[in-house]
Amino acid sequence: MPKRPTKPPAPPQPDNVVALSRYRAQLGRGRKLRRAEALLAGPDPERAVRALPGDELYYVIHEIGLRDAGDVLALARPEQVRTVLDFALWERDQVVPERAGEWLEAIAEAPYETVGEWVAGLDIELFALLLRQASRIYDLTQEEAPEEPEGIFFPTPDGFFVLDVIGFDSPDAPRGEESPVAPSARALVRIVDSLYRADKDLARRILVGARAEMDSELEELAFRWRQGRMADLGFADYYEALEVYRELDPATVRIGETKPGSARVRPLDDRGGVDAPARAPAALVERLTRGASPFARAAQGLTAEGEIADLHFALVALTNRVLAADRITPGDDAAVTTTLERLLATLDLALDFLARGDLPREVEAVRTVALVRLFRLGVSLAGKVKRLATTLRRRGPFAATGLDLAEREDATILEAVMRARPMVSGLADDPPTGVDRPFRTVTDLARVGAVVERAAAAEALLLGLGVTPGALAPPSAVLEAAGVEPVAVDAGLLARTALVARLLDPEAGPAPLAALAPEDVRDFEALLEHPKGRPARLPEVLRKRAAAILDGATPAALTGAAAPVRERWLASLAPLEPVLVARAPATAT
Repeated sequence: MPKRPTKPPAPPQPDNVVALSRYRAQLGRGRKLRRAEALLAGPDPERAVRALPGDELYYVIHEIGLRDAGDVLALARPEQVRTVLDFALWERDQVVPERAGEWLEAIAEAPYETVGEWVAGLDIELFALLLRQASRIYDLTQEEAPEEPEGIFFPTPDGFFVLDVIGFDSPDAPRGEESPVAPSARALVRIVDSLYRADKDLARRILVGARAEMDSELEELAFRWRQGRMADLGFADYYEALEVYRELDPATVRIGETKPGSARVRPLDDRGGVDAPARAPAALVERLTRGASPFARAAQGLTAEGEIADLHFALVALTNRVLAADRITPGDDAAVTTTLERLLATLDLALDFLARGDLPREVEAVRTVALVRLFRLGVSLAGKVKRLATTLRRRGPFAATGLDLAEREDATILEAVMRARPMVSGLADDPPTGVDRPFRTVTDLARVGAVVERAAAAEALLLGLGVTPGALAPPSAVLEAAGVEPVAVDAGLLARTALVARLLDPEAGPAPLAALAPEDVRDFEALLEHPKGRPARLPEVLRKRAAAILDGATPAALTGAAAPVRERWLASLAPLEPVLVARAPATAT
């Protein structure tokens, strides 16, 4: 590859984040954010577009759609296009062919002078990689081109090369007279031709270098350059970005812990100065600050220009780190939206914990607590509930059995909170919904925490009823006798089995768990009352006896949490829900 020119060292950056120049629409004032229409409607559209930072230009283009963004893209500086492609082409550490094809088509529409400037501003390794992936390059000084192309032939103007351009749309599909040529193939031909017209020496050097390198080497080098620039924008290395999810002690976060403004890193301008105001990509700020959530309210309550600029800068830096930690590609709209909703909910949770709905305190919290600390506070609060659920699953009295004994009413809620990023199951809402969502309030913590405590109380009750882990550990003779698969076992099934056995023998105390005989089930159901036209009902005498059995099995410390479990199990006795019933022995034939 041609030797890359030496560049002057970049000025040192705080926290691996570059300068962010202020976006005109101030946070909280509800001004309409600039979009493509506003950019092109002004007196000097070119100046307006070129004044945008590259990442903000990406969000503008992405928002209106690449096919409709040609007028905006045509005005961009080479550095902006390079940043836009940093966001648009990559999925983790690989270039996505389909995206590359779309962007080649868009770039090819520009005048040849502009295309030449754009290509010259790209990493040489990236453009060489695109050439190798989308074409076969034949050096006519060393070899002959084949008679028939796979795609379309393009002899270079200098007569040194022939490119057999396949394109990116269907790289594995055969190309020739019987197959239509991929649009991206024609686009790449126009780009190479434009580059030759603009700078034939650069075009020749790129082709020579592309032939000499391997795809893997080019992609690795291009990715390294791209990662350096993304880190400057706050998209830190994955492991470094995970710092935003490191939990802290909630008691250490206090409103007023820093002076206003000192909690945030001031941005630098291109010369390393400290007076440059902050900016944030419009799409991100709009999503995170509109509406009536605690964080949005608090952000809208800031009035000082410096505080607004600081919050803009801190917000985009935090957002980029969270996206990097979650390995979300900025162009993945669905994943970005989900992540931003969770980020906002996490900030809301932190503010609810600190301010309890008091708007002045919410504003003061945003003003005097570093945004990353607010986010980590929210992460830590949700993490405490997750840790309780995980501890019950891994270290509870029945953990060694490998069984998940949570009943249907609780299992879904526990599963949601134990995800890598804890969620509130829609079943925990009041009234229940079918949509899981992030933790947003202290009430969410209490509601899900109560479910965890209830599940723990259920396991404690089972122990009091005589159900031991040894009876359930595989291979379990009890479960095998009943022909029940472990996945079908929950606390309610085991509790009903033990309760029916105790109710049929009033003198019996806690006994080892055993499957009921079929006649036992019939005898118990015969004791139930069957009002005409109504479901079976547990006689009052049996209800009192069952309640007494459960009360005797309840640890004093779990009386409150055990109460709903007790009522649920009593209700499941009439009509009798599933119990363990011994299968009839197989008869010899």
